[in-house]
Amino acid sequence: MTAVFYMKKPNARGRSLVEIMIALTIGMVILIAVSSLFIGNRQTFRANDDKTRLDEEGRLALNMMALHIRMAGYGAMLKPLESSSGPGNVPEPALYTTYANLGSGIAENAIRGCANGFIDTGASIMGIGCQPGTTSDSFLVRYDVDQNIVALNGALPIDCLGANIILSPPIPAIPGRSGSLGFFRVENRFFVQNNPNTGNPELYCRGNGNTPPDAPFVNAAQPVAENVESMKITYGLHPDALEMETNPDANSQTINQFLTADLMVDPAMWNRVVSVRLCIVVRSANDNLTTAKQAYRDCTGNQVVATDRRLRGVFSTTVAIRNRSVGAT
Repeated sequence: MTAVFYMKKPNARGRSLVEIMIALTIGMVILIAVSSLFIGNRQTFRANDDKTRLDEEGRLALNMMALHIRMAGYGAMLKPLESSSGPGNVPEPALYTTYANLGSGIAENAIRGCANGFIDTGASIMGIGCQPGTTSDSFLVRYDVDQNIVALNGALPIDCLGANIILSPPIPAIPGRSGSLGFFRVENRFFVQNNPNTGNPELYCRGNGNTPPDAPFVNAAQPVAENVESMKITYGLHPDALEMETNPDANSQTINQFLTADLMVDPAMWNRVVSVRLCIVVRSANDNLTTAKQAYRDCTGNQVVATDRRLRGVFSTTVAIRNRSVGAT
């Protein structure tokens, strides 16, 4: 007889429901942790990237405006104490233009500002006016370019948007004063407004490039810095002529007033401006970067709570007008 042997198969055994639930739970915990880490790092990267861009825009805007303010009145605008003497010891400027007072050489319209926007950003200097209100300041600066610089490199001066400046005609001589050659006068106007294409607030500039002398501006304004939400300007004034005569400590280099544009009630006060304090509020390009609406102090020192969850930075600097400083020629 032949013996037959049968091998007993081991009992097949699967995973229990409890084990599956535990494995799924552990997997979900790991997935949530990884996802949270990824989202947190992504949010941190977005915030840091926007903060970097915000800082760059703030510095760019301040440096650009400060560059032009420092040159206000270049070459032709002299204070009486800084002018040369003509026949009979009569003070006279070394060079004068149609926007410098022929009697004293004091700069006229070297810098002007509004506590709000200009009514017409392209109006001629004699027709420029201010809108009512005190939302965001605007200002203009004018200066003449040194003829020696133009003759040396042959390049034409440009405005803030890179457009060439048209040569102003020579000024004829008058008794007791020499005339002037043709000169290049640069005028730039800075203000904040919403970009009609994006809806974002931006710093704009409008220059007199391609514009005949003393005519309304030909070229349109263009944005020069993004996400600039507001701008406030304070002007430092030296004492008036009466105080400088009666007070031995007063001089044209001493600032005795800091005023905003709406307090410059006398047009002659603009001739006494020797420094400018610029302050701008810049916001991040993207929203939803903070967990709550940001509270910050604006350019007037008031605490403000933002209406969105963007980052905001406040940038300020004080600029001296070099051509109204000691030694200006």
